Amino acid sequence: MDAGLFHAQFDKTVRGPNNAAMRLGLALATCACLVLPAAAPGQSLPNPALPLGPNPSECEIEAALLGTTGPNCPPMAMQRSAVPPPAVASPPAERPGPVTVPPLPGPAAMPAPELRAAFRVEFDFNSARIRPESQAILDKVAAVMATAGNTRFRIVGHTDAIGGDAANLALSRRRAAAVVEYLVSHHHIRRDRLEASGMGARELLLPDQPKAAANRRVEIVNLGG
Repeated sequence: MDAGLFHAQFDKTVRGPNNAAMRLGLALATCACLVLPAAAPGQSLPNPALPLGPNPSECEIEAALLGTTGPNCPPMAMQRSAVPPPAVASPPAERPGPVTVPPLPGPAAMPAPELRAAFRVEFDFNSARIRPESQAILDKVAAVMATAGNTRFRIVGHTDAIGGDAANLALSRRRAAAVVEYLVSHHHIRRDRLEASGMGARELLLPDQPKAAANRRVEIVNLGG
């Protein structure tokens, strides 16, 4: 089509007196293209649980679980680093395959809150009895929870991949319940502020080392007020 004829037809069709709606639609479409950002190639995952050391201080626990520290704590920035590097085996062993476990029944899990920390809480073998050396860690956790008002927390038990899925899932739930019971009975944290759940071997801290001791842990998740 000749350019002059095209522009004449455009003026007659779009800019005519009876086409205000069409002109408005074009204007809104132009605005949408300018304002809406391009879709990101992928959404970022929630922050993983912050693995704390074997003897964290109350200030470190407070920063990890509450996102803030008290006036008596030194300035600190809790960095949620990647999982610890795998240990070097000598001689190199064949890398294990991925651990496959069935999904838990029930509704889809909620997005993981940002404030969550992983603690190495020791239990007797194949038992939910908390070992005495781990009670000191839970004592510090309780002290932090006591300052957190009505904030609720979820206690999540995790196991390694040794053994069957059903046994690991039941064991992780019993261990989480044991931590809740310890916090309630020894430190009088209100039971309605705590809930227990278990994941078995579904969220390994070291997926390439499914039998590593680091996978046996307790995570505490801040659920808000």
